[in-house]
Amino acid sequence: MPVTTISIPGIHCSSCVALIKDVGSQFPAITKTEVNLEAKTVTLEHDGGLNFDQWKREVEALGDPYKVHPLR
Repeated sequence: MPVTTISIPGIHCSSCVALIKDVGSQFPAITKTEVNLEAKTVTLEHDGGLNFDQWKREVEALGDPYKVHPLR
């Protein structure tokens, strides 16, 4: 199963985690969403049908702190 890990530097609390996980729950292709507050990363386990651009738009629509960045 594919895994995608991205950075969201603005996440800082358990409410941020809950909001991001809530967005993930709206995408049937996502089987697991892990948020690491310390590293400020989100790891998605998903099948090949994930529309990542749509997921990114939904997360970024939560507000400025939720800008999605690729990991370098």
